[in-house]
Amino acid sequence: MSLRCLVIDDDPLIGDLVKHFCSKTDKISFCITALSALDGLNLLSAGGLDLIFLDYNLPDMKGQEFLELMQAQIPVIMITSESDFAAKSYEYDQVVDFLVKPLSFDRFLKAVERAQGSEPEAVKPVIKEKSIFIKDGTKLVRVDYDELLFIKSEGNYANFVQEQNQTMSLMSMKDLESKLPPDFIRVHRSFIVNAKKIQVILQDEIVIKDKRIPIGEKYKAELLKTIQEF
Repeated sequence: MSLRCLVIDDDPLIGDLVKHFCSKTDKISFCITALSALDGLNLLSAGGLDLIFLDYNLPDMKGQEFLELMQAQIPVIMITSESDFAAKSYEYDQVVDFLVKPLSFDRFLKAVERAQGSEPEAVKPVIKEKSIFIKDGTKLVRVDYDELLFIKSEGNYANFVQEQNQTMSLMSMKDLESKLPPDFIRVHRSFIVNAKKIQVILQDEIVIKDKRIPIGEKYKAELLKTIQEF
């Protein structure tokens, strides 16, 4: 079976090189890249991936921190310029091999074959994640979809309003629309709501936990269509 892989490396040249290597073998059918751990975690949360190439030194966290945060049981091939990390990398169940920079195609191919050999144990059916990781200052915060009521645009920031607390992150609403599951609907230029949390829909407002959220005229038809599908 050919693999669908994700490359997480802040160096675009390394990402392009691994993507090129992937195109040269029928062992891999699909490859996408991410330049940061946060983007990688969110791509991973969408499901459908079988293998990760992970840089040890990422701008927002170390590779080993990423391994501790990821929930999916997917084989990981580490990419590092630090050969002394090799032994330590095997402390993590997900890690099946490591590649030391500069990368060569022959060594890459051996690592992929090793990852394929680990499939019966390491690759499990991928279940869509129930959360998203967002950046709050220097921290990565997990926000559970089930607890998320709505998201409000606050200038260049997005305010994630949950049942118990709120978290601000430097994100655009347009970017969020592409990352959130279908349950989340844009109802106004400044609001995305969790459709499962809607209690009442009025003429031009939505009520969620006693909060009144305006409905923009251009979003009304899509909102009503989505609600009918629940």
